[in-house]
Amino acid sequence: MFERRPSVVLAGMIPGVCVLLLAGTVAPAAAQEPTPLAGTVSASSGEPMAGVAVSARAEGTPLTTSVFTDEAGRYYFPPLAPPLEGGRYRVWAQAVGYESASAHVALDPSRRMAQDFTLSTAADFTHQLSGVEWLDALPAETREDRRLKEVFRVTCTECHQAGLVLQNRFDERGWRAMIDLMANVSYHGWRGRNARPSITIEYYRDELAAYLARARGPESPPLTFNLQPRPTGEAARHVVTEYDIPIAELPTELTSIDGSDWSEGIPSGMRGGGGMHDAAVDDDGNVWITDSVPNDFRTLARVDPRTGQVTGYKLTAPDGRRARNSHGITKARDGMLWFDTAGSLGRLDPTTETFELYTPPRPLRVGGSLQEDGHGNIWVGNRHGALKFNPENNDFTYYQNRTIGDGQTYGTAADRLGNGWWAQFNMDIVGHANGTTGEVDEVPMRPPGALDREQLLTPEDRDFFHRIGAMRFSGSVYNPGGQAPRRLAADPNGDTVWVANWWGSNLAKIDIHTLEATYYRLPVDAHPYATVVDRNHMVWTNLSSDDAVAKFDPNTEEYTIYKLPSLGAELRHIAVDDAGGPDVWVVYREASRAARIQFRTEAQLRDARAASALATAAAGGQ
Repeated sequence: MFERRPSVVLAGMIPGVCVLLLAGTVAPAAAQEPTPLAGTVSASSGEPMAGVAVSARAEGTPLTTSVFTDEAGRYYFPPLAPPLEGGRYRVWAQAVGYESASAHVALDPSRRMAQDFTLSTAADFTHQLSGVEWLDALPAETREDRRLKEVFRVTCTECHQAGLVLQNRFDERGWRAMIDLMANVSYHGWRGRNARPSITIEYYRDELAAYLARARGPESPPLTFNLQPRPTGEAARHVVTEYDIPIAELPTELTSIDGSDWSEGIPSGMRGGGGMHDAAVDDDGNVWITDSVPNDFRTLARVDPRTGQVTGYKLTAPDGRRARNSHGITKARDGMLWFDTAGSLGRLDPTTETFELYTPPRPLRVGGSLQEDGHGNIWVGNRHGALKFNPENNDFTYYQNRTIGDGQTYGTAADRLGNGWWAQFNMDIVGHANGTTGEVDEVPMRPPGALDREQLLTPEDRDFFHRIGAMRFSGSVYNPGGQAPRRLAADPNGDTVWVANWWGSNLAKIDIHTLEATYYRLPVDAHPYATVVDRNHMVWTNLSSDDAVAKFDPNTEEYTIYKLPSLGAELRHIAVDDAGGPDVWVVYREASRAARIQFRTEAQLRDARAASALATAAAGGQ
């Protein structure tokens, strides 16, 4: 049963208010309109600050637009979108290590508004830190410290950023209580008194509590933080528009802490924000987002990026009450959207809002991410392998792992030749199926240096992981030295598959002809979750531990990292809209928000500076 829920109109409906939105894409340099809002951010010493996030939000709307300052500390917002009405905005500037500064301004599309900020040094900036900065600061002077740091990394950051817990201080007893809680919750919250706790977390409970009490106890000396440099150049030219999405359980309520105020620290999905997961952009530019948490309200949400309007779509579960949840979603070349939902494969025509469900023969179940191959088939995950669905005859074909392992398939991809690829997340294996012959191969994920962290383990550690069947049959995700290939994507117009190695902090490139893998380590020790390849063959990945997305250029073999203006987003997916710049979309799982990232060139910024200077001169220097 399909139910189109009443639209939740949260933007663009307040008289006299226009939200800061880009009209489709960033305006070409020749057609640059005057920026409605510009200014300079300086430190209290008077020194201009580069790479500062400056955000603006119209009063009464759930949309926030953010830009970053250039090398001279100047920022320029893009032109207002039609109907070019002004309005009241809250504007604020944030940088790690500094107190935020804010102002309220009235924007008028006929003139430029100048708003400068001065940032003062913060006495305590720990709530502003990224997961990468927290992990880097943990004690690692001795071999035993390095061992426990690695155990913490793989045991305590699999489903949230390190800062979610490290932003707090507890004594050893308090850390044991926190670890006990972690052992009994999942991505979606408390699992109940009868649920089996994580055996790995329980095993390391006392050692971790002692280590964390030493690092983050009530009287522990301050940690030494190596702050990441603020972005400059290309990494500071992007524009981020964030869209608030009502949480599923209360359709008119937003999350109380959404990461936009860095002083509040990293938000937790336990506050009702967790659930929104993957995104796909339809041919009309609307973004469709899956809701992975069981609820009574929504299977998918559609966001209109022009207005911010959110519409919920409910596919009713067999119980006649609950909504079927969903996880992965992809757009096929014909414009149809495909998603997994409660073990079935869903098809959505976004133009007619027509849904169809296809269920594989029992005990097969659809699950995880999806991709269309070059022959029009849809590939999706299944326990112990992957499924290929042929839309012409509605047939499923099952491809089983060569190494059975624990059975979890998380990410699935399909290449232009009609072959399927899938990640055996807990086995450090990528499976491959020849779509013509049915032959199944596998590609082990083992980059040079992969043993470094594994060598920190003691004989007792190795015996424990062997007894629980790690990398063999247990489904343990807490594997020091592991790669944990999470999600992957094929270049639709190329000969490569790109794998996000979660624990390995690298991207793997697999040649679809030779099955040879080449590894490219990230410039920061972050956790890449998924990959996507745009029309220019650029590879994009979401860094869920660092609130950032990274672009990898296969030609230069260089990364560019684009920071987000919010903390604790916990990104689980990344999508590109090739009809745009290309534009990039990510979903903030822990804050029930979506973000559109658009990219300006240096020439466009030069034009913005020139247009801003002309507007200032015309206004008499105001």
